[in-house]
Amino acid sequence: MQAQPKNAAGITLIELMIVLSIIAVLTSMAMPAFGNLMQSGASRSARSALSVSINQARIGAAMRGRQIVVCPSANQIDCAHDLRWHQGWINFIDNNHNGEHEVDEEVIGVAQAQPAGVAILSTSGRHRIRYQADGTSDGSNLTLTVCDRRGTASATSLVVSNSGRLRSGVPSQAQAAAACSAIDS
Repeated sequence: MQAQPKNAAGITLIELMIVLSIIAVLTSMAMPAFGNLMQSGASRSARSALSVSINQARIGAAMRGRQIVVCPSANQIDCAHDLRWHQGWINFIDNNHNGEHEVDEEVIGVAQAQPAGVAILSTSGRHRIRYQADGTSDGSNLTLTVCDRRGTASATSLVVSNSGRLRSGVPSQAQAAAACSAIDS
C-alpha cells in the first residue's frame, strides 16, 4: 500500500454544500430585482415603439400632405374599436377620411403585440390618433398610459395634444389603475 501525500488538495462534500447554499441564497435575493429590471425594460420598449409610431405618423402626414391614422389593431390589418393598444397597432394613410383602414389604403407602420405583462390603454372614447395634412391632431388631447407588473407607481403616459405634439406625462391614479388592470388582457 502507498501512503497519501501530506499535501493532497481537494474539497470535501461539506465545503461543496456550503458553497452551493451561498449561491442559492444570493440567487434568490437577486431574482426579484432581475424581474423588476425585465419589466422596466419591456415597458420602456413598448413606450418607445409607440412614440416612434406616433411621431412617424405626424411627420408622414406633414410631409405627404395626407391624413394619417394610428389605431390599435390586434390583427395588424383592421382598426380595433378598443382602448387597448398593447395588442399592436397600425399607421396608415386614410384616403377616404373615415378613420378605418381599407384594402386600398397604404399601411406605413405596424407594431406587433407587446410582451406579456405590459398594457397600454388610451383615453376613454379615443380609439385612434388622426393626423391632418398639416401635422395637427384633431379631437381632444389623447393620453396613452403604459403600465407593467410593477404596478401603478411605475406607470407612465404619452400625451398627444391637439397641435399633434407628443410629450411624456404622469398618468392620473385612475388612468394608471385602469392600465394596470388591463395587463394580460
